[in-house]
Amino acid sequence: MRNTWLAVAAGAACVALAAGAQDAKRDEAKKREEGVAVRGVHPPKHDMTQIDAVPEACWAEVRTQHVYFAHGPVGGDVLKGVNAILEERPEIAWKIVPYGETGDAAAPTAGGGAKNATPPTKEGERSTSTVFAAPSIVEGPAGADGDPKAKIDRFVSRLRSKEGAQVEVATLLLSTGDIVRGTDVEALARHYFDAMKSLSGERPTLRVLHCTVPLDFPDSGMRAKLRKMTGRGFDHANALRGRFNDLLRAEYGRDRIIDIAHAMSERADGTHCTVRVGAVRWSALAPEHADDDGNLNVEGRCALGCEFMLSLVRPCEAARAPKEPEVTVVPGSGGAD
Repeated sequence: MRNTWLAVAAGAACVALAAGAQDAKRDEAKKREEGVAVRGVHPPKHDMTQIDAVPEACWAEVRTQHVYFAHGPVGGDVLKGVNAILEERPEIAWKIVPYGETGDAAAPTAGGGAKNATPPTKEGERSTSTVFAAPSIVEGPAGADGDPKAKIDRFVSRLRSKEGAQVEVATLLLSTGDIVRGTDVEALARHYFDAMKSLSGERPTLRVLHCTVPLDFPDSGMRAKLRKMTGRGFDHANALRGRFNDLLRAEYGRDRIIDIAHAMSERADGTHCTVRVGAVRWSALAPEHADDDGNLNVEGRCALGCEFMLSLVRPCEAARAPKEPEVTVVPGSGGAD
């Protein structure tokens, strides 16, 4: 009798779970119909409107340049987004190559794959070229997370080297782990500004694009409360990253920024995900760009890839934009009729 009762209870529980799952599916379907963002449910392709508006001449200009992109984990997501866009628009035809210490970049990466890599030299033949020798976007690790000053110094050192002299456009993307609770963002920003000023003095023709620092999810739920209790809350860290990003934008202006943070926080309707820390609201990773663990999804990666690509072509687009005609004002005589 007891076994029969347990079987009936188990069956009822299964029916309840199934019903709950069906209700959840109906709720998600209703939210999609109403245009509400549902975490884990995203359109298969990113909006390509801005990409399609770029003249072919600007894509072609980047194909002739030597670009260096030093990055951490989020940089891999940026490159996955770029590759997704290139798959949809193969005519852009950008070549992405992994950085190799010997100059023979044959290993596949998320940025381009082995098919885009520099071919290896013949056996017994010593390579005299570097990975920067041919026009391409060369991507590689910036260094260990948690030591942003070392990343900055390594980036500048590489661009000062003999092989780095071939680079025409360069950008460094720091990681979320580089700015955490306790980071002195003002001191870090000063170190960054001083390093870039010194580099530009030595290489005035080098174009450096400055990346804003990536963001984390807003704190919510029980896990967030536990993180806050142990001093590891995301909101406070996002506020510090936001402060660093504001200093970066103020120093360099929009035209010299790859605004990764802006792309991460922007929702489909144009609004931004923010968190309140004290009396100030700071940007945070929009939930629709990631899964429950904070990993970027297809839509999030494509948003970052789009920002990266548009930043590279921005000077070309500005140069080709129609100039407003100058208006000559003829002063009046000032006398009465």
